[in-house]
Amino acid sequence: MTREQETAFWNTIQAFKELGILSNIMIIGSWAEYFYTDLFKTDFYPNIRTRDVDFFYRNINIPKEKVPLVRRLEEIGYVYDEVDGVSRFYKDDFLELEFLTRILGAGTEGKVQIKPLGITSEGLRVINILSNFACIVPKRLADGIEYEITVPEPAVYVIQKILTNPTRQPEEKKLKVISAVKELLYHIKKDRRHYEKLLEVYGTLSKKQLKTIESVCSQHEIKLFDGLII
Repeated sequence: MTREQETAFWNTIQAFKELGILSNIMIIGSWAEYFYTDLFKTDFYPNIRTRDVDFFYRNINIPKEKVPLVRRLEEIGYVYDEVDGVSRFYKDDFLELEFLTRILGAGTEGKVQIKPLGITSEGLRVINILSNFACIVPKRLADGIEYEITVPEPAVYVIQKILTNPTRQPEEKKLKVISAVKELLYHIKKDRRHYEKLLEVYGTLSKKQLKTIESVCSQHEIKLFDGLII
């Protein structure tokens, strides 16, 4: 992560806060790891090498009134575009923002309108598991501004990364994700709370999901439960 990316990211978070939508947004993908340094009591350091920031918009019916998201992001330097009908925002070569939503019941994946924001998101069932294990991280910046940032618990983040690894493309991205998973597992196992959360998340998985976990872990020599390292 560059200084320019970090500055642009926090300007974006401030815009969400001003619009009153920050509490409904979960930061997922690699940028969630940025906040895990505040959750782990170890020397964990995130290795973020992507400009793509994924925001999981947890309730598409909130707020009841419309908010000028597109206009506000354009005011801080973003360019709005649509890729295959899905809204995206570009900030120079620093950041690319996309909003994702979950799919409930018998719904099908695809484009989902977030009417209060005036944008179209991508609805994905694979992120449903993240919504059940949200974690709020208080963050105070050097200028004194305080935020409450919602991210997935590290344990569910790891499980979700393993579950989606077989379908991830291209191949080199699979290996990068596996490397990140192994690094996070090391730190999870050094903290009893995070390790117990890993057991809790694992206990919610379906038989099909368990088979995927077993297959990926076997292929890449990942040990989920080999006891606490502490």
